[in-house]
Amino acid sequence: MKKHLALLLVLILSFFAYNTYTYHQLSSAEGAYKLVGVPSDEKLIAVYHDENSWQFATYNPKTKTLKVYYITQNSLLSFRTKKTKSVKTSLNYSPLALDLKLLEKVPEETPSLLFAGKWYTEQNPPNFPTANQVVKEYNKTIRRMALLYAKRELWIKTYLQVDTRAYEVGTEDVLVIPNFGNTPAGVWVVEIPQGHGNSTKIVYYPDFKITGETSPVYMGSFVLTEKPIETAFYTALMNLSKTTSFAKIEVYCLSPKADIDTVAIKRYYPGISMKEYFPFHYLHKNTIEVLWGCKITTDSEEDLK
Repeated sequence: MKKHLALLLVLILSFFAYNTYTYHQLSSAEGAYKLVGVPSDEKLIAVYHDENSWQFATYNPKTKTLKVYYITQNSLLSFRTKKTKSVKTSLNYSPLALDLKLLEKVPEETPSLLFAGKWYTEQNPPNFPTANQVVKEYNKTIRRMALLYAKRELWIKTYLQVDTRAYEVGTEDVLVIPNFGNTPAGVWVVEIPQGHGNSTKIVYYPDFKITGETSPVYMGSFVLTEKPIETAFYTALMNLSKTTSFAKIEVYCLSPKADIDTVAIKRYYPGISMKEYFPFHYLHKNTIEVLWGCKITTDSEEDLK
């Protein structure tokens, strides 16, 4: 009996010792980064911190894999939770590789974001490109234009599950960073046709853009009517509810009419971004019709310009 009690005591002490260690490690960005165990061939490109949780986004240039690590521990009495999410990407995220010394400069305020060499908070949010800045740049043929909004956390690879089928909610191989919900803004994704069924994908982040060659999601191409489309994107952003944690706002050309479609996840809980498939009742959809908003073109027309 004494042996069993002694063994039980050892197990209890081990539990508290281990939990105390991990809880202490999670009190700093460096400690949390060590706990998630990022391999040496992955480059850190973003960090998100909110109370007892951390997210680390990495990019492997050899395998062209984008990955998000999530780790949290609510108290000394609870076990840590660790999750990962990964996806192949056609985009080159190498220019966004971070100096690990920046982990020492994490702000006390939460939530906070480290991206492109800078720490951001709700008081000092990232400055995303506006609809005006992006739309006016593309008064030429494009294949796709979408805005990806996240209020909190780092997002990749998100789907809506309906019965046995899954539908993409975001743009799966794009890392979406949060804007903290202070302003109607997000990450822009544009695809430009390059002929022969190829596209160049351009992703606009705060003060930074990355590119990659990709197979197009849609084979059609079109030209947008600048001012009405810009207004519709802004309206769609303003229509997002306070409970929206993630949304994709995308233009579809039904020449001469354009539809600005919004698909939004209207709830939030810590770690929601690590969920890959969402049930239908999580989603909210809305469409803004823009008369004379676009004109369908062909890749061959663009190649002749």
